[in-house]
Amino acid sequence: MAPSLSTVTTEIPGARWRSAVAVLVVGLTALGAVGLTDDAWPFAPFRMFAHAVKPTGRVTKVEFLGTTESGRERRMDALEFGLRRAEVEGQQGRGGRLTDEQMAALVSSWNDRHPSDPLVELELRKLGKNLVDGEPVSSFTETIQVWPERKPSS
Repeated sequence: MAPSLSTVTTEIPGARWRSAVAVLVVGLTALGAVGLTDDAWPFAPFRMFAHAVKPTGRVTKVEFLGTTESGRERRMDALEFGLRRAEVEGQQGRGGRLTDEQMAALVSSWNDRHPSDPLVELELRKLGKNLVDGEPVSSFTETIQVWPERKPSS
């Protein structure tokens, strides 16, 4: 007599431990989303990225404005110096400034790759938008620093 379909059971090898691991990962992730900190990643969200932007406020980023020896002005971002924007923003000190040595190093980096038209001046600028209820209402550009430091004319 052939066994009926209701009595045939086949066990999938390792199914129990894989299911237990899946339940554990899902449980840790749920716990992390509620109460853990960045130190528990990947079971907790990075707070740096996991937050909503306030609907009314400012959104800003940095950029550079370089002036070359030929007099050409060029808008530049951190990638043009071989850096990511976060690397530049992470180095900003009081008032959003970089040190003179850091600004000089950026100029040197550019000039090494572009010897035919080197930079003679570099401005660090903050660009942004003012938001009201999530909608941009105005833009702004603010010069934070100039290298080399401009001397006041007498």
